[in-house]
Amino acid sequence: MPAIGSRTTNIRSSHARRADWVICLFVTVVAAAAGGCGYTVRAPFDKSIKTVFVPVFKTQSFRRDVNLNLTEMIQKEIQNRTPYRVVGRPEGADTVLEGTVNYVDKNIVVENPFNLPRELNMTIAVSVKWVHNPPTEAEKSRGPTVVAETVNFVPEVGETALTASYRVNQRLAAQIVDMMEQPWFTDADLK
Repeated sequence: MPAIGSRTTNIRSSHARRADWVICLFVTVVAAAAGGCGYTVRAPFDKSIKTVFVPVFKTQSFRRDVNLNLTEMIQKEIQNRTPYRVVGRPEGADTVLEGTVNYVDKNIVVENPFNLPRELNMTIAVSVKWVHNPPTEAEKSRGPTVVAETVNFVPEVGETALTASYRVNQRLAAQIVDMMEQPWFTDADLK
């Protein structure tokens, strides 16, 4: 009996050594490939920029406080996801991110048999411009970027226009901060 047990122990230990060797080889290959090729898991933000000033967005809509909520969410998104620091005055900022809420609308998508809304959607469109402080000549002539987002909501399950507006603003803030990343290409690549 002891001979069988020792053989089982030897087989298990050889499998364990082989598994350890495979894991070690895999980790070494991944580390060598990722380290030498310039890849990174961080977002490509411009390291020369340290601070951003985000004034309260202007609005052309009659919906109340949409611009205030969006501005607050953008400021929080910048602080949470970027290496930039949001400052309260334009004098101390490297860049300025300003925008205008152009369009806010709520539409019925589906009605129930009694002509009451069953599903609606909320749409917000914003024009945004991110420039250096003071702006360069190229930035002065460049127009704003328009960003829009739509969210569906169902009042029958307790969702309101306010919650839909909040979700739209969250998505818009994420999109705007995504646009602050450096592009993966240069102007020479486009030619």
